[in-house]
Amino acid sequence: MAQVLSAFWEAGCHGVPWFQVAGHDLTRDLPGCPDPATCAAMGGLDLGEVSLGVDGVDGDEPVELGQVVTDIGFRKPSGSAVLAAVVALASRSGPLLVFDDSGEHVFVVSPGEEPAHLATRWPW
Repeated sequence: MAQVLSAFWEAGCHGVPWFQVAGHDLTRDLPGCPDPATCAAMGGLDLGEVSLGVDGVDGDEPVELGQVVTDIGFRKPSGSAVLAAVVALASRSGPLLVFDDSGEHVFVVSPGEEPAHLATRWPW
């Protein structure tokens, strides 16, 4: 959990957490959107509503900072925010498989890949 939150912060992303971390202020690592009215037009890195899955934990239960995140979901994110977050996450965890709800678009991001190069092929 700590690595995921750190990656969001490092990438400069913001969003609305749909999860709780026991004893931790999430606004430090995942702040809310500073200006929702102009965020998208200004190239803001809004992840939208962010869900994190942890094995054995119901979505409403607070998780511990040391628990392992098994999946990440975004609702209404900007494509550039997801790319920034995934690049930061891959540098910590290894290759990541990224896909949309329909499974129509599937993309793999590996550690060390340049965001500018990925952006030329990024489907979102």
